[in-house]
Amino acid sequence: IRQQHRHPGAFGMSDMYLICRLSPFSYHIDFCTQECLRCEWFDLAELAKTGETTPITSRVAKLLLYGLENGFHNIDLTMEQLPAVYTGLFYQLYHRRLPE
Repeated sequence: IRQQHRHPGAFGMSDMYLICRLSPFSYHIDFCTQECLRCEWFDLAELAKTGETTPITSRVAKLLLYGLENGFHNIDLTMEQLPAVYTGLFYQLYHRRLPE
């Protein structure tokens, strides 16, 4: 879980970044069209290696892949500072270190 109240943030509001390690009953996504333009499932391995995402999303995808392969007890908790989409601002992400 990551929560931020520093502004500017996405849409000028506070934001939260939540990761839930759950399995879906269905892969159908029923979403609110007033709040979202689209929703889709991503392949975790593809998400981890794409350059088309933010640094925090890329790191979380790599952590989840490592947890799936080696146990989630190996990825929780240390702090890493990553650049935000806003110049000069940073996120703090808490996890265990990935092996070099």
